[in-house]
Amino acid sequence: MKKALFVVVTSIFFSFSISAQDYNVPRNYKFDNKEDYSAYEPEVKETINWILQTPLGKEESKRKDANTFLIAWLTGSPAVSVDVNTDFITFFKANAELLVIYIAGWTKYSLENNYSKDKLQGYKAGIEASVEFYKKNKSYLKKDKEIEKFEKLIEKGKLEEEIKKKLKL
Repeated sequence: MKKALFVVVTSIFFSFSISAQDYNVPRNYKFDNKEDYSAYEPEVKETINWILQTPLGKEESKRKDANTFLIAWLTGSPAVSVDVNTDFITFFKANAELLVIYIAGWTKYSLENNYSKDKLQGYKAGIEASVEFYKKNKSYLKKDKEIEKFEKLIEKGKLEEEIKKKLKL
C-alpha cells in the first residue's frame, strides 16, 4: 500500500515538474474582441498554474512575461474581474510579487467555477494562493506579519469569517 502511494505521489510530482518545464508564455497575443479572451483561456489556466508552481529565483524572465500575459488578459476580460481592497490586502506592499499571485489565485477560482463573481470566495482563493506561495518562497520574500496573520486564520478555519467582517460581505 505504501509503495503504491509512493508511486502515485512521485508520478504526480514528476508530471508537475515536466509541465512546469514545458510551459511556454504565449507570444503575439491580441485581445481585440470578446472571443479572443475566451480563446486564450487554456493558455491563461496554464500560465496561472506555472506562476503558482514555479519558485521565485527560477526563470525570472519567463515569470515576468507570464505575469504580463496574465495581466493583459485580465485587464480586458469580459468574464473575469478581480477585486483588490488595498485597505484589507496590503501584503503586496512588502512583497510586490504576491500581488500577481493573489490575482492568479482569484482568477483561477473564477475560471474553475463558471466565471464566479463571488467576492468572498475570490478573496479567499487569492489570499490562500498568496499564503501558500509565501510559505514556499520565504527565502526570496520579506517577512510579512499580515500574510502570516492570514496563514493563522487559514489554519484555524477562520479566513472566510475575517473576510466577511473586514469587507462587510
